[in-house]
Amino acid sequence: MTDIATEIEQVLTNLCGFWTQGDQPGIKNLSDPEEDTPYALPQEMAAPVIGWEALTQYYAAARARLVRCSMRVWDVHAKQLAPDLAVALYQMHWNGEIKGFDHLVGIDSRVTAVFRRRGERWLICHYVEAPAAPMLHLQKYYAGNVDDDFESA
Repeated sequence: MTDIATEIEQVLTNLCGFWTQGDQPGIKNLSDPEEDTPYALPQEMAAPVIGWEALTQYYAAARARLVRCSMRVWDVHAKQLAPDLAVALYQMHWNGEIKGFDHLVGIDSRVTAVFRRRGERWLICHYVEAPAAPMLHLQKYYAGNVDDDFESA
């Protein structure tokens, strides 16, 4: 058996692949079907997505509005909380081409997710994206505008 971080990273690799393929049903299938009330908090949503009906509607809306997208993750930290429960904290980048936008969108975010083991699979039962505060985005913007010759002086 592999370690917990490797197992959770495989779920996240699948999640990224499904987003990149535009396979929202595949994304939903990474959720624990035995969970009574799944929770999700995508960063673009004003309110949490609570329950199966809301999750289904969220993925249907995503499928309708996205022309294409991609996702990648890094800096994955995972720990087992109980024999059938694990939590992960990681960084995520998402790119999208969204109907009605006149430009592409790219965003970095931090994510924490809770996973439940069902047989040999880890499945998502709670998912929260936590974008950095605007001040952190502003600091990154300012740092990116420093002239090369000033930085090397």
